[in-house]
Amino acid sequence: MEENELIKRLSGVITKHYLPELVALGETGTLSAATLHRLCYTQARGPVAFRAAWVLEYIATRAPQRFLPVFTEFMTRLPGQQNPSCQRHFTKILMVITGPKAPPAYQEAYAAADREQLVETVFGWLINPQTPVAVQVNCMDILFNLTAEFGWIGEELQNQVEFLLRDGSAALQSRGKKIIGKLKKLKTAG
Repeated sequence: MEENELIKRLSGVITKHYLPELVALGETGTLSAATLHRLCYTQARGPVAFRAAWVLEYIATRAPQRFLPVFTEFMTRLPGQQNPSCQRHFTKILMVITGPKAPPAYQEAYAAADREQLVETVFGWLINPQTPVAVQVNCMDILFNLTAEFGWIGEELQNQVEFLLRDGSAALQSRGKKIIGKLKKLKTAG
């Protein structure tokens, strides 16, 4: 599919049939993950970027082999993603990539990635007061997934989560308490 046609489809008016249309975009093998990824950084077209990120997440979580060609660029450009709507979908992708049940292809690609940049970016999103709660709670899970690799994350993550819990929403309270519980189990097990 040509990029202009894709932009036109992603710019469409939302109707009850729009979500199935986005799913169909994600399932078509002819749609380039690289093109979708590039559109996620289109500042002038906020809805296009958000919808491109949604379809990219769909591909990344359901068809890792289709996402792999853009994996390195995704990780490299991550710090430049300033659109909170895109950050939400990007953090969902990162939860899969860093998760204990990550597909072997992701594990291999992740091993070659700049993981310190990933940690820095995700912590930055977590502590930024302008970051939406949905992104913050995903950041907590990602950072928890990285505690085995970066031992220092556990204590810093717990401190940040405790700080956020003071005035946090119900969603932040729920996820934050779960993360603190997991961190405490890690401490007692170690």
